[in-house]
Amino acid sequence: MASSLHVSLPDAMRQFVDQRTNGKKHYTTPSEYVRALIREDMENDVEARHIYKELLKSTADIKAGRVLSSEKAEKHMDGFMEKLRMKVGE
Repeated sequence: MASSLHVSLPDAMRQFVDQRTNGKKHYTTPSEYVRALIREDMENDVEARHIYKELLKSTADIKAGRVLSSEKAEKHMDGFMEKLRMKVGE
């Protein structure tokens, strides 16, 4: 179900939105532009939460002494990068 949201903008911001939604670029309406911005912000929020959780796990691993030597870490990273290159080359 869709609902409406009224937003007041200063003139300069409204002009910017109008430039973005003139039909010549990606967006044809201000609503489409705002929805895209909100979707992007939601995705960024999910990504930021994931990174934060991974940092917490890493901190716990370090405190518990579960760390790789620089040599092992480098090997893991080399393997990861090789798999990534192979996948991109497909």
